[in-house]
Amino acid sequence: MRVLALTRQNPGSIPIVLGIAVISLAIAIPASGVRPYGEQTILERIDHEDNALCIQFGLPVRTTQFADCMIALAGLRQHHVDMLTSYSWL
Repeated sequence: MRVLALTRQNPGSIPIVLGIAVISLAIAIPASGVRPYGEQTILERIDHEDNALCIQFGLPVRTTQFADCMIALAGLRQHHVDMLTSYSWL
């Protein structure tokens, strides 16, 4: 009797259930704080390269000018991402 009940389910409900599952995962994964594999390594490398560039510009570490240089580089990088995204290249 139970097997018959399962076979008579509406097949149109499968995409709805899958859609709800995908949306739930899209919300749950970022909320859990789990970072994509390798993201931390990439962020550390960017930070290292930005530090090296600001030092190459002659800015002493732990100064306001050095912090401004790091902020400007992060802003420039974000501007580039925004530009690429607006043209659907990312």
